[in-house]
Amino acid sequence: MMAFTNNNSSPWIQPESTHPQTGLVIYNTLTKSKVPFVPANGNCVSWYGCGPTVYDASHLGHARNYVTFDIIRRIMEDYLNYDVNMVMNVTDIDDKIILRARQGLLLKQYREKNTALTEQVVNDVHAAFLKFVASKLKEPVSVDADWLAFVNKTNGGADAQRAKDDEKFPMNYKAASAAFDAIALARDQLAQGKGSQASAKVLIDASEDVLSLWLDVLHGAEVSDKQIFRDLAAYWEKDFFADMDALNVRRPNVLTRVSEFVPEIVDFIQRIIDNGYAYELDGSVYFDIESFDGKDGNFYAKLEPMLKGNTRLLAEGEGALGAKPSNTRSAADFALWKKSKPGEPRWDSPWGEGRPGWHIECSVMASEILGSNIDLHTGGIDLTFPHHDNEIAQSEACLGCQQWINYFMHAGHFHVSGMKMSKSLKNFTTIKDALKKNSARQIRMLFLLSKWDARLDYFEGTMEGPLALEKTFDNFFSNTNALLRDFRLRQQDSDGKRHFLEDELELQKALLDTKAQVHSALLDSFDTPKAMRALQEIVTRANTYLQRGRASIDPQIVESVALYVTKIFRAFGLVNDGVGSRIGWGSAGLSADGASQGPAADRESILLPVASVLSDFRDAVREIALSGGDKKALLSLCDQVRDRDLPDLGIMIGDHGDGRALIKFVDPEEVRRERAARQAEEEAKKAKKEAEIRAAEEKRLAKLAAGKLSPKDMFRTPEMLELYSEWKENGVPIKDKAGEELPKSKVKKLEKQWAAQEKLHNEYLKSLSNYLQYSNIAARALRRVVKPQLQSEVAKREGVSIKYAKWDNGKAGASSPLPIIETRPKVEN
Repeated sequence: MMAFTNNNSSPWIQPESTHPQTGLVIYNTLTKSKVPFVPANGNCVSWYGCGPTVYDASHLGHARNYVTFDIIRRIMEDYLNYDVNMVMNVTDIDDKIILRARQGLLLKQYREKNTALTEQVVNDVHAAFLKFVASKLKEPVSVDADWLAFVNKTNGGADAQRAKDDEKFPMNYKAASAAFDAIALARDQLAQGKGSQASAKVLIDASEDVLSLWLDVLHGAEVSDKQIFRDLAAYWEKDFFADMDALNVRRPNVLTRVSEFVPEIVDFIQRIIDNGYAYELDGSVYFDIESFDGKDGNFYAKLEPMLKGNTRLLAEGEGALGAKPSNTRSAADFALWKKSKPGEPRWDSPWGEGRPGWHIECSVMASEILGSNIDLHTGGIDLTFPHHDNEIAQSEACLGCQQWINYFMHAGHFHVSGMKMSKSLKNFTTIKDALKKNSARQIRMLFLLSKWDARLDYFEGTMEGPLALEKTFDNFFSNTNALLRDFRLRQQDSDGKRHFLEDELELQKALLDTKAQVHSALLDSFDTPKAMRALQEIVTRANTYLQRGRASIDPQIVESVALYVTKIFRAFGLVNDGVGSRIGWGSAGLSADGASQGPAADRESILLPVASVLSDFRDAVREIALSGGDKKALLSLCDQVRDRDLPDLGIMIGDHGDGRALIKFVDPEEVRRERAARQAEEEAKKAKKEAEIRAAEEKRLAKLAAGKLSPKDMFRTPEMLELYSEWKENGVPIKDKAGEELPKSKVKKLEKQWAAQEKLHNEYLKSLSNYLQYSNIAARALRRVVKPQLQSEVAKREGVSIKYAKWDNGKAGASSPLPIIETRPKVEN
């Protein structure tokens, strides 16, 4: 069957197979529609996924891409039973890697050379600052006054139009502003004769972004050690896979690195030249768009035809170091091979020493491993044009095929505060930082609740939904395991009555309906949000059923629900791989029947913490019994074991209405996180209340202070004497400075002010009366010996505070404690 791709003229051929199909349809970016997924080779799926460019830490935007496609891969492998062969690349030759490695080396050398703050260091940073502002902010500045004028013009960097025109403007402004402030501070320190190494470090650290760029312009071409590029890439590749492991993302079946495929890349490019679709120019090789597009059944920009003239995206695709010469055959022609300049890694080729272009890398590695026709290609939505469109063009130009990839899937953007999360924008949260706040399961659940190809907006409160849903499932799993454990112990007991009745049959039917809904959702382009809703609904029904009480339910139907939900969660990657229970998240420990699932050698490490809690509990109970303690102390001790000691070990004891407790196993880390969250919430409430009390007190004192001035004097202050010359007996002005009578409206307004001040003043006088009353109490207390009991009674009754101080009674070296009563004015409402 033939359809058309997005440029309305390029045909897309629906793959066909005699092998039985699953009924899966997927949203194919090539057709911008859902189409049946038919692997070319029976049940085997060839899959190429764009991997990371390894030059910095991975962030949540990367997690969205790799976790999303890990979910889809697991569904295909573990639920739909496809035999997936997934290939993923690591880009370890790239302009970003070259710049980061080079700048890092030059900055390190600069730090080692400049171990003190000097005039030269300040001048260097200032020169770097001027260069940075001119190149990145497009604002020529030569003196500090120019920058300050720019700050004022852009509203301190908050210029919305500039940010709209250049998404990197806020980031670059922030870097420039930090450098400017650091330069000002360094100049002040030099003026004070302070030039320590620590001061130099502060200046260089704050100006790192502007200084590293300046150093690279000056000395980047002098860097000759190719190993620094490989070392940087190797470091961040290792870091990337550590993050993927922490997120429970499966490793690819085959991992490729660009640096290992350079000879194959050279051969691939030569074949494109031989086929007439590329040309050499000054040591570089460019793809010839005009000779390819629309010729011999070839089409360019199958994914995004409307963007193929977008010069900004085309330029970004060439990289920061890949400025094209002006004499290419077309402005859209892109580099297959780049002539290496000084300071760049280089490999031999028929066209001279150089390095691969970005787009050619994936074409070669994918084709070398998976062949000339690949079932599935995945990546982020930002890669559609020009990267994936260029991949398609150069692959089909080399291999002579009209459909290199059958299905393209692109994960939606991950946005923060309306902007795409990106390393280049420095608005990212690293995966490691994200995992400090939320577990890998919670992050994965967030992605499951959003369609894989939709934009996901991350903001304050985004995680509330996934956390609440996880709690719902967690409670269901732990309750089910506890009930089953209890059921297994007593399953031979029978009351002679049937328990699988109408309610159980209804729940069983609801489970069958849920299975159909989930299956339909997953076949519909992996609609995980719809599947999650169906799972939530069946768990809600099961929880309602459980509320009937242990004596009125059949745990076996609940077990069926829990086993099915666990099965789907395992296919989603939510269940920990390896040792675990049949139901739930798969945490290592005890199974549903209470038996240890670890080897015998682990028995002591598993049981010792619990034994310690029991031993401490026994000792405390024994002490209470021997000392004649009451039952409240015993119950308090039981509460401590139930609420803190055992939960810290992952054990929850739930009280039930029938008098028998249920034992549930939970994640101790999650228990501690929830406890910490509750404590933080309580502390926040306490702090808020204290702040409100302070604010009320400040308001009360301000009110008293305002009432200190008598209304008779309020219009006779030095300032008022400049306005008025005659007053009524009560102090209200009646004539202005020139002796003219004030208008009646003015006098009426002044009288209102006078009345308001009178009210405040009366309250102030009342507070003084209270103060004198308490002062008399204090004086009487100091004239006699006050018994402690009486002191506390007086203090309680009068609202005063009694402290003790050593009072010298005239005898050398002797003193006796006497009470001091502290008082303050009190205003009664």
